[in-house]
Formats: sequence, structure tokens, C-alpha cells
Amino acid sequence: MRRALPYVPIAAVLAFGAALRLWNLSANGYSREYYAAAVRSMLQSWHNTFFNSFDPGGFVTLDKPPVAIWFQALFAKLFGFNALNTLLPQVVLGLAAIFLVYLIVRRCFSERAALTAALILAVSPGNVAVDRSNNLESCLIVVLLLAVYLGIRAAETGRLRYLIAAMLVIGVGFNVKMAAAWVLAPTIALAFFAFNRQHSLAHHTVYQAVAGTLMLALSLSWVIAFDLTPANQRPYAGSTKNNSMLELVLKHNGTDRFTAPATTKTASTVSNEPQPELYDTSPSGPLRLFRALQAGQFAWLLPLAIAGIVLGWRASTASRAQHITIAVFTGWLASYWIVFSAAGGPFHTYYLAALSPSLAALAGIGVAETWQRYRSGEGSPLLVPLLLLVTVSWQAWLFYGQTGTSAPVWLLAAAGTALLFVILSACLFAFGAMATRPALTVIPAVALLALPLAAALSVVIIRPNVVAPVVTLAEYIETRKPEDAIRRDPRQRDFARVKLTAFLSEQHKQEKFLVAVENALIAGPIIIATGKPVMAVGGYLGTDPILTPEALAALAARGDVRFVMTGGLSLTKRNQPGEIAIREWVQKNGSRVDPVLWSATPQLAGKTFRVRMGGVLTEMAYPELYDLRPIAPR
Repeated sequence: MRRALPYVPIAAVLAFGAALRLWNLSANGYSREYYAAAVRSMLQSWHNTFFNSFDPGGFVTLDKPPVAIWFQALFAKLFGFNALNTLLPQVVLGLAAIFLVYLIVRRCFSERAALTAALILAVSPGNVAVDRSNNLESCLIVVLLLAVYLGIRAAETGRLRYLIAAMLVIGVGFNVKMAAAWVLAPTIALAFFAFNRQHSLAHHTVYQAVAGTLMLALSLSWVIAFDLTPANQRPYAGSTKNNSMLELVLKHNGTDRFTAPATTKTASTVSNEPQPELYDTSPSGPLRLFRALQAGQFAWLLPLAIAGIVLGWRASTASRAQHITIAVFTGWLASYWIVFSAAGGPFHTYYLAALSPSLAALAGIGVAETWQRYRSGEGSPLLVPLLLLVTVSWQAWLFYGQTGTSAPVWLLAAAGTALLFVILSACLFAFGAMATRPALTVIPAVALLALPLAAALSVVIIRPNVVAPVVTLAEYIETRKPEDAIRRDPRQRDFARVKLTAFLSEQHKQEKFLVAVENALIAGPIIIATGKPVMAVGGYLGTDPILTPEALAALAARGDVRFVMTGGLSLTKRNQPGEIAIREWVQKNGSRVDPVLWSATPQLAGKTFRVRMGGVLTEMAYPELYDLRPIAPR
């Protein structure tokens, strides 16, 4: 029993983190159905698994590399495919990240610093949100933390094998989320160079070249294997114009993230009210991550992290290993901060969860170093109260920026109480009262975690936008959103899906594809419901030039495709030239299926609705179903 006592605190932190990630998790359904459909597709063949196919028919790939989805598919293979099991892998990865932060900080710093860092990450709002979804950030963060551990060891020892190991882990991270993992590589390389200056420049050049080459080779291994496979033996590379995975790396997931305008909000098909944001539309630049919505994903304790950098580095007893740890986490925070601030293309707010582990580690170090200086009498006695006041002012700004003056009374009272406790604690520190009553230090600690915890709970208690979860205290303010209708009565949406899939399954004979639709947003739910091949003609967004009318005609002639659905919701502006050509061919050569047979709202089939995109109302059409094989007379 005594041997287990030292592990009780971290076990309690992990249990608390698990509660935040598991409570009411089933409310999120399949979360991002785009990824959930790919998991179900992978369970049907190794071919789909290796090539990262979105659909069971191996028609088009996801627009991301496969490692994170492979982990989800493995979980589904072991425990069954259902909504909860598509989310649980991210919960496991989120808890692993908390534990890794604890282990990395504890190597060189105190138990207090390590536990504080782990607790901060456990309640970090953006991380709670992504760990409750099936997005890829949870997997990316664990890979980055493993790379950090190995990178710190490399800088400490100067050994090539640790540097190679760190870079290879980043290579694995590339196959989780492409170049997003490479952002950490310069930090590890610079730390290795800066803390091993006893070696010659030639020595470093050779070491860095070897490690960098191996990282690049592992990073591109799957991409090259994909592109070297003949196009007729693999799916189309999703979100590309030339069916190349290398193009996906360089363009859609590369330069477009910095140059292309982001698609913004959509609106209700009836009321034209804005839906929850899919893309972050905040202007890029140095102030982006200081805005309340963005900083509120990860930076509630930013002043403590800055204190960790300054005080930890300048501590008279700081060891070389401590300096390396601070340098690597600071490089992580700075490099991703710069990249995310500069990203002017399609950008999701939940990406910012990748900043949380570094900030949590530095904040944990800051708390421990500040307390140590206070207890030892080193430095100014006003250090602690000033740091508390700066932190409480920062949190007050984030609270006001997210809620304005519209916060409900109970939220204002809770926030005001928490901030008041911090201010009172600052006064007690200023007069030295805390030196004789150290047990009271728990008061400001709890109070400073109150607002980030409240923000995190907003995605636990209230069902968020599960595709792109954004954490904000404004969720507690009663608003009317189109998604609220789904939250209030999911039965209507489920009935529409059941009626469509029942009709298609009943009519399905020997055709390869159950139905062809215009994009993956429409195809995903059908794949999840049936497990059968559904063709997303234009890939994820509906804009991929995968098929021509002639190619679709050949598929129909071979009996691979019978039903084609036109129209439906899209995340991009409709009526692209290729889309128009295919739609016109289908309408000319197919027989329109009576919507009474398959639609829950037959009176709307073929009619138009408007969607707000980029502040402009764009017209789209409700779905229509066409049969490319004429129905025989009865």
C-alpha cells in the first residue's frame, strides 16, 4: 500500500481528466462522420486500410494521412464499430498525453511542477474538446510529446541515436497530420545543437543531416508508396486535382493553409441564422492567438507559462537538463504559435489544442518555481501577488471577450467569485500570510482553474459542433442555432437517414456502389449506417475532378452504379463546372425516383435553399434521387 501512495496524486489527476472526457460522451454520436465512415471502410479490407480509403468501395481517400485513422480502426476491430468506440481512442490518447507531460516534467523538476502541469492539461478546454471527438489532434499531440522526450534526451546526451529516434517519431507524426508535425523538428534540432556546442560544426552537420534524412524518408514513405501504385489499383487521392498524394502534402495541406481564403459560416436552410463555426475566420497575424476565443482554447494560464520560462531559466539551482526541458517546450510553444498565427487559409480553431501541452508544462514549472522563491525568500516578495494579479486580469479579459455583457447571472457570479479569491490570495501573499499558512495556497490554485474548467465543461454539458469543436463560455448563453433543432429532436434526422438507406438497400442488387452522391458530407452517414460502398463523386468537398460524365456512364453501363443523388448540403460553393456537367448528364439519362419512396420530406425534393458562406447567401438544391437503370413497367 505504501508503495502505491506516491502514485495517488497523478492517478487522481488522470481520473479527473478521464471524467471530463467520458462524461456525456455518447451525446457526440460519431462526431466527424467523415473519419468514422473511413474507419468502417477500413474494417472491410486491408486494401482500404493501407490506402486510407474513405469509402468501402475504395473510390477516394481521406484528405489526411492514415496513422491516426489506423489507430481508430484497430480500436473498432478489437471492440466493435459503434459511435462510442470511434471516440474512445481519442480519450485514451488524451489521458496518455496528460501522463506524458507529467513524466517529462518530473524528470527534471519537482513533483509539484509535474502534477500541476498534468492538471492544467487535464482541464485545458481545447484538449477536452478534441479528446471527445474523432479529430486527429489527440494522436498528433501524443506523437509530439514522445518526440519531445527523445529530443530532450538527445540534447542532454549528445547521442545520435536519440536525435534519430526523435526525428523518426516526427516522421510518424507526419503520417498523422502531415506537415503539422514538422513544425516541432527545428526546435529539437536547435536544442541538440545549442546544448552540445563542444562538438564541431561538421559533427553537427553530419548528425543533423542523417537524422533529417531519415525523418524525411519515413515521413514520405506512405505518400511515395501511394503515388507509385497505379491509379487504377488504388483510390483517388482526395482533395487533389491531379490524383497525387504528394500534391495533397504540398498544396491542400501545405501552401493552401497559408494562402487560400477560408470557407466560413453556413446558415440555416430555413431561418438563415448562422450555424456553429466550421472554420476559424479570425484574421491571421501576431494578434490572432491573443483574441479571447482563440486564447480561450489553451491559454488561460499564459502568464504562469511565461513565468515558468523566465524563472525556470534564471533559477540559481537550474540544471542543464532543466534548461533543455524549458528550451524545448518554449520552442514548441513559440513555433506552433507563429505557424498558427500566420495560417491564412482554411484553419480550424481546434488546431490550437496542439499548443496546450507545452503551455501546461511551462505553467507547471512556473507555479513550482514561483512557490519555491516565495518560500525561500529569494527575489521580491511581490512576485507572487503580481503574478496572480496579472493572471487574474488575463482571465477576466478572456471571460469578457467570450461572453461580453450577456453572461447569465450564475456564470457571472461564479467567475466573479473565482477571480475575487485570486485577488484576496494575492493580498495575503503580499502581506506574507501564506508563508505561515501554506495550506491556503490551494485557494488561488483552484480559483485560477475555475474558468478554464467552466469553459471545458461547456463541451461536456452542451453538445458542441462535433465536426469542429470550439470551446467558448458563450455556449452557456442561450442562442438559437440551426444545430439546436438536431439537439432537440435527433429522431427527425435519423428517420430521414433510415428511410433513404432502407430504400437503397432494398433496391441494391449486384451494383458495386449503393449510391453515388456529390460529396463525402452526404456519403459519410450512409456508409456508417449501411457499411456499403457509397461513391462521393467529388470527394470530401465535392470539388475533386474524379469523374467525367463519360466515366460515370461507363460505370453505369457496367452495372457498378445505379442510383445517383444530386443536390444536398455542401461546404463549398456549388455549381462547379465538373459538378454541373455530371448533374446534367444524370438528369438527362436517369429516371427521377419518386421522393415519397425515399425522402422524409418529399415535398422539398429538388427545391432550393440558401446557405450563408463567407457572408454571402449561396443557393443549393435539396436532394433528388435518380435511377440510371430504367424501372421496368409493373
